Amino acid sequence: MEKESLYYQIPYVKEFDSKVLSCVKKEDKYLVELDAHGFYPEGGGQPADKGTIGDAILSDVQEVTLKDPSTGEKLKDDRGNIKVKIIHTVDRPLPEGETFHCIIDWENRMRNSRNHSGEHIVSGLVHKHFGYNNVGFHMSDVMTIDFDGPLTFEQLMEIEKEANAVVLSNVPVTTLWPTPEELEKTDFRSKKELKGDVRLVDLGGADLCACCGTHVMTTGEIGAIKILSVLGHKGGVRVELFCGNDALSDYRKKHEQLLQLSHMLSVSIDELVEGVQLVLDQSRQKDWRIGAINQRYYEMKAETLKDFNGVLTDIEEGMNNVELRKCCDHFMKHTASKVVGVFGRKDDSIDVQDDNCQWNYVIGSATVDVRSKAKDFNTLTNGRGGGQKEMIQGSAACSEATLRKTMEEVFS
Repeated sequence: MEKESLYYQIPYVKEFDSKVLSCVKKEDKYLVELDAHGFYPEGGGQPADKGTIGDAILSDVQEVTLKDPSTGEKLKDDRGNIKVKIIHTVDRPLPEGETFHCIIDWENRMRNSRNHSGEHIVSGLVHKHFGYNNVGFHMSDVMTIDFDGPLTFEQLMEIEKEANAVVLSNVPVTTLWPTPEELEKTDFRSKKELKGDVRLVDLGGADLCACCGTHVMTTGEIGAIKILSVLGHKGGVRVELFCGNDALSDYRKKHEQLLQLSHMLSVSIDELVEGVQLVLDQSRQKDWRIGAINQRYYEMKAETLKDFNGVLTDIEEGMNNVELRKCCDHFMKHTASKVVGVFGRKDDSIDVQDDNCQWNYVIGSATVDVRSKAKDFNTLTNGRGGGQKEMIQGSAACSEATLRKTMEEVFS
């Protein structure tokens, strides 16, 4: 941890000047070391800063641990801090010894800072009320926190309510650099035992945690905190959430979707649940009617095929996989066919005699182990699938003529 870094000493510095100490080419990128550290390196679950160094585009910042070349052991200073150097990845070479004006991508920095500060508040409140620890934290398109104990969505909604109250109180976010003696007497959250310089971040009394990341200066800058979901994960839970502009963007997107559904169903947003339930009920009634009609269709067609005792290849239009399986099962029971194959086109716009015609299939038999012949069938029809010895199902890509020919060759 570079205690003298600008992102610690002057947290809201957006631009600064810095001299290039070294520049090394690596593949099509250049690794640059600067004498001033204003760009935050990736660490602690927080992504690195982006920006520009002169006219060079900065794509990544990494903290590299320095080691003794003779022993390979990590080098430390007199306070026990591991010595590091910060490497900036840019898209063009920068002359060593020259000074460049550096600009931080502030929108990206503030997104990370808001999310990181919001994560602290949620983690601190979960620890306070339930005693669970944050054992994993990641920021990407959506932020996730892993806790080492079970939480329900209802419990997290209470945490969310309390977290947003902390945001609205708009209290200062402070950082502390306690001495080892002070640190020993302080109750704070930490994922591991710490030595050397330790930076504590106080989120308005909601959390006091050892942290190397960047944060907002008051809780009000975080914006809304919205918990999205909770899933079981490694004996605990994984929580998804958004903060600030991310939460606002998510709300805007979902509200637009609700408006679209409202227009599609011709009901108000407040009546959407009832509207969707009505559509589902009507759909179930329709499915029941279709199922009854299909059953009658299976019976009528099976009656015409009841004496057929060879390999039956049946092409059906408009059937889904469940209907294909029911049709195959009915033919197996009510015809004399040794093997039954029922096929349905995936795309009825493609001619059945086209070699690229896509099919779903169900093949079954009461007397033949069709699973043992699945590989041969799939090879000849560019297919894939499998199942049990009585019935297999999958997909194929070939013409109808190839299907019929392959059914005879493989199953006769």
